[in-house]
Amino acid sequence: MDIRGPRLKKQSDAALEFISSMASDREIARHVIAVNMAHMAGLVRAGEVGRPTGSACMKFLLSASPDIRPGSKAEDFHQQLEQDAVDSLGVETAGFLNFGKSRNDQVATAIRMELRLRVLDLLGAVLELQDSLLGVAHRYGSSLMPGYTHLQRAQPVTLAHHLFAHFDALGRDSDRLVQLYSRVNLSPMGAAALAGTSVGVDRDSVAELLGFSGTVRNSIDAVSSRDFMVEATAVATMAMLDASRLAEEQILWSSKEFGFVELDDSYSASSSIMPQKKNPVVSELVRAKAGSVLGCLVAAAAVLKAMPYSYNLDLQEATPHLWRAMEDASRSLKVLAGATATMRPLTGSMAKAVAHDDSTAVALANHLVKSQGLSFRQAHAIVGELVRLSAEGGVSLPETVSSQLPRVSSKHGKRVAIDEATSRQVLDPLRFVSSIATSGGANPSFIRSDAAKRRRELTSNRARLSELGSQLRASQERLLRVSSGLAREVKTKS
Repeated sequence: MDIRGPRLKKQSDAALEFISSMASDREIARHVIAVNMAHMAGLVRAGEVGRPTGSACMKFLLSASPDIRPGSKAEDFHQQLEQDAVDSLGVETAGFLNFGKSRNDQVATAIRMELRLRVLDLLGAVLELQDSLLGVAHRYGSSLMPGYTHLQRAQPVTLAHHLFAHFDALGRDSDRLVQLYSRVNLSPMGAAALAGTSVGVDRDSVAELLGFSGTVRNSIDAVSSRDFMVEATAVATMAMLDASRLAEEQILWSSKEFGFVELDDSYSASSSIMPQKKNPVVSELVRAKAGSVLGCLVAAAAVLKAMPYSYNLDLQEATPHLWRAMEDASRSLKVLAGATATMRPLTGSMAKAVAHDDSTAVALANHLVKSQGLSFRQAHAIVGELVRLSAEGGVSLPETVSSQLPRVSSKHGKRVAIDEATSRQVLDPLRFVSSIATSGGANPSFIRSDAAKRRRELTSNRARLSELGSQLRASQERLLRVSSGLAREVKTKS
């Protein structure tokens, strides 16, 4: 029996090929089988299907292959699986597989089952990258380096302080992933096509068998909403934007112009013609993948916009973008974690960069305010002119301060003077960062406590990831036990 039914005449091969989702169904095939198991268990438990029928169906499902069969004439894996069951068991038995459910609630459920695994995988990748950042901060964190605004040297910071900024951005990504997981981990089963079903299967028990924490409340919403897919792609995009900023810095910092880091050979590539080259190809591709993931978000949102309730086949077109976004993001963050863990900061070059610029000029302005009674705006104007005179004359800022401050300050309301030794002390980069008093700042004395807080946060998130993974594995084992127990009844009764 062709389960497509006699309502329509034979479908053209061109139309079938066009609408088929077989290529993307590879991602959810095993979950489709699991959904059928849980649903059949629910039917038997509710007394809607007899135990001998349920047992035979369950035995088939336990042996069913999730492989997409080459040359299959089915529209999707859902249809292939049911057709195989009918061909194997006969329609009198296998015909109950779809009793009380639809491909609509089944595919929405299978997508959620695969996506929650992808969410946990991406969460693990984020935590791995955070761990790499903490490792570098632990080894080299107290080293001074320039901090930048507008890609111009702004103020000295420690390397640890800079890396903590990346850590904290990724921390928000991990928070978003945990929150996303709770919205993904809801079961649409029982919604059927869109209105629910008169078949008395318990939605909550099916959801529990499949490892969900609850059900999607409204049946129309359950089958036709894909906001969880857009949210997942958006969270993946945000994680990739954060990763891309780190990758961009690795590219810049490893150049001769910066000379701040040496990337490990295992995450670099040579040139086919220039024997001296060492190219930061991993970081470059991570930077590019951020654009690809963003493209997936835009594509998925464009597919879903202005779609009337409830189910439309348009939804099928959005799913491949989800899988590509999640895969690209996970792979990118994992390989970036390796590139980060193995990079070697060139602390001497960083220190040299902050020793020979004017990035501590604000410390001089603050000193004039505190010691000379000037307003900050007066001090800002005075120091700005001194920096200009220093640059134009090719004379160091401390020397310029000692010789020009009295004249320049007189123009701005009050004549003041500072000797060169005091000026050098005030402008010293280490003194600058060590004088920072505000929490969350770049003072080296904050590094140990700041690192410890972040290590505790990382440990807590890893425990949460482990807990969620254990819950899914436990639900899979429970479903297998229930299914195997029912399937064994075939042999018992025979």
